[in-house]
Amino acid sequence: MCLISKNLYSQSAIQFSQYFSNQLVLNPAYAGSEDALSLTMVHRNQWSGVDGAPKTTTLTAHTMFKNQHTGLGVNFFVDQINIHKNVNFSGIYSYRIKTGKNSYLNLGLQAGIYYLNSDYTSLIGGTQIDDPGIGYENISESAFQFGTGIYFKNKNLEVGLSAPILYSTGIDHMDNESSFLGTTQHYFLFTRYKIRISPDVQLNPGFLLKSNPGWPLAYDINVDTWIKEVLMLAVSYRSYETISSIVQVKVLPQMKIGYSFDFPLSKAQSRNFNSHEIMINYLFKYKDYNVKNPR
Repeated sequence: MCLISKNLYSQSAIQFSQYFSNQLVLNPAYAGSEDALSLTMVHRNQWSGVDGAPKTTTLTAHTMFKNQHTGLGVNFFVDQINIHKNVNFSGIYSYRIKTGKNSYLNLGLQAGIYYLNSDYTSLIGGTQIDDPGIGYENISESAFQFGTGIYFKNKNLEVGLSAPILYSTGIDHMDNESSFLGTTQHYFLFTRYKIRISPDVQLNPGFLLKSNPGWPLAYDINVDTWIKEVLMLAVSYRSYETISSIVQVKVLPQMKIGYSFDFPLSKAQSRNFNSHEIMINYLFKYKDYNVKNPR
């Protein structure tokens, strides 16, 4: 057994069950796609009963300017995994190309700073260790990251292809696992199609493919249903991992709140490995008031 060695890597990129309502975290080309100022907060508590399990909070904002060609956005997230705390801030730019009366193509770029802090001293309780093979210091590193993406939308179809981390300067500490957190390339392919069942019911099937060089291909398949454009019910399947139940409610015409519950499908089927996610979105709609001349 001592002669057998194999590297094992778990979740590397942050993931969300309600990603279809917060696509900016996956694709910078999504900036401005809602033709208004959109603010979104998502907090995910993964494997809620496990000590040191991932906890992620992300804040995004994006808008399309009145020229209908330029979109800008920002993406900020904090990801805590046991002793590792990752912070990322990115600025986002997109350019819109009209491809038809009700369709367009967005090209997006993002650049930002990634910061990692690993508190190894908390593992040993402050005890001095002279073994150079055991890290016991706090490690703080930063990296510059660059990403890109494309996004197409028409009346019924959405398609996005992106690499939010296309290039990263990386973390220099190769003697610990910190070098692998948040600095690897990821590629996403997302699509969603709207089907109008009746005047009050809309069905939206979609899927997300996730690829990382050297890793198995992963995917999410989901179907959500909007009822009277007020209540959304959805179910999502993540490859070999979880089934998610999702509920979103429009509490105001411009504000919706969502909650998702992830149930594991592996041998870890216990309440300790359930995951919870809360989403709040507020959309500042732009209104044009046409004033008719009384004459």
